[in-house]
Amino acid sequence: MRRKNRKLLILLVAILAGIVAVHSAPTATKRGRRRSPLELVQQRNMITLPFSFGQENIPVKIEAAARERPVLFTQTVDLSSIDPKRGNVQWSRLVFDPERTVLRMDLFGRRGAGENQSGDILKITNLLDGSVQWLNAYTLKQWNFRSAFFNGGKLKVELLGNPVLPIPQNVSIVVSSVVVNHERGNVADPIVLPPPASMCSAADPRKASTDARVARLFPVGCTAFTINDRAGCLLTAGHCFDGVDAAEQVLQSNVPLSSVVTVQGTKLAFSRHPPPQFQYPVDPASVQYALTFADNDSDPLEGTEDWAYFGTRANPNTGLKFRDAAGGQAFTLAAVDEATGLIKDGQGVKVGATITMTGYGIVRDANRKQLEQVQQSSNGKLVAFEGAEHVTHRIDCEAGSSGSPLIVGDVAIGIQTNGGCNVGDARSANYGSTVAMRGLREALAKPKSVCTG
Repeated sequence: MRRKNRKLLILLVAILAGIVAVHSAPTATKRGRRRSPLELVQQRNMITLPFSFGQENIPVKIEAAARERPVLFTQTVDLSSIDPKRGNVQWSRLVFDPERTVLRMDLFGRRGAGENQSGDILKITNLLDGSVQWLNAYTLKQWNFRSAFFNGGKLKVELLGNPVLPIPQNVSIVVSSVVVNHERGNVADPIVLPPPASMCSAADPRKASTDARVARLFPVGCTAFTINDRAGCLLTAGHCFDGVDAAEQVLQSNVPLSSVVTVQGTKLAFSRHPPPQFQYPVDPASVQYALTFADNDSDPLEGTEDWAYFGTRANPNTGLKFRDAAGGQAFTLAAVDEATGLIKDGQGVKVGATITMTGYGIVRDANRKQLEQVQQSSNGKLVAFEGAEHVTHRIDCEAGSSGSPLIVGDVAIGIQTNGGCNVGDARSANYGSTVAMRGLREALAKPKSVCTG
């Protein structure tokens, strides 16, 4: 690809709907960064409601012969009634006060799953579909004192006491705020004009898919995929963690179709969520990422890195980690020649090869909005390798596709990061980081926290 065209590729395509930046994830590398047009406008796809409820210093009164868990506290909330002027409460999430929420725990706090977790248990029931999340003191902390994402806004919160704990301690449960969707849906295009080009075809060819190795990272709106490392951790794009609070992020599998609402003649897509047993909280201590741009106008890809390596906690309902829940399925990364730093020959990885991308991109076609931020796959041609660390391709993708695996055969050769494809230019291409990227290989060799196995 000629150098003058390569400059077009520097447009980032992937952070969906401007989540407001809060805290950076740890172990980040950022140097000589160029401002992306995607950062010019910051919009929200979620809103925090200043609504709290709960009770402190709840006395624990359990009869000596009790075998069932007694209900120490219960409250039902309908978030749509908090602000009658606000409509479209499509999903919600509870945020607990970490200082004022106190649950009793025994010596076996890590034992059990679901309603069999030890100690006192929080039971959160979605009254719309009946799905339930179970949390004790240990797993609530793993969830960074947040609940799973629930469809709708009618929830029942119960605190169930452990009848065998002898600890004479009062308990407390305090929800400090509630997060709900933006009224305008996924607000998925934070650039004014023009949008970054990333579709190579005139008609969107992406099809719904069900690859168990690929999941949605929410609420940032990216894609991630599990690999065959020692702990079943995942890869995504570095900009999916840059300026984002990792503690808020949840990995979601089995994502259902989005709901579509027509507002003032425009079809808006609202992400819907799988049941809590298919949601996994990101472990912030495991996150390693890099997002760097070299100040080199003659070669804008030189020194550029965009990758992230991270892990999630086990699901509290099932006790399973993401890879385990996927039946142990994971992507094998393309082998890299340690001497040259290049992807090794003999893996079917060559210019002109068919390459596949599976991700959770947005959809602009009004007739297909239900597929927005739902898993989709498409194929294209591998155009070129830009050195060892970048690959260009003509696979159709959109915002939200960042972090998707770039697959040749059944081997992941890279991570989707950037746009650049143009329907009217057959020489244009999108691009991603290869698994040969030096910083990524160093991170894989030195995993952190849950990724150490």
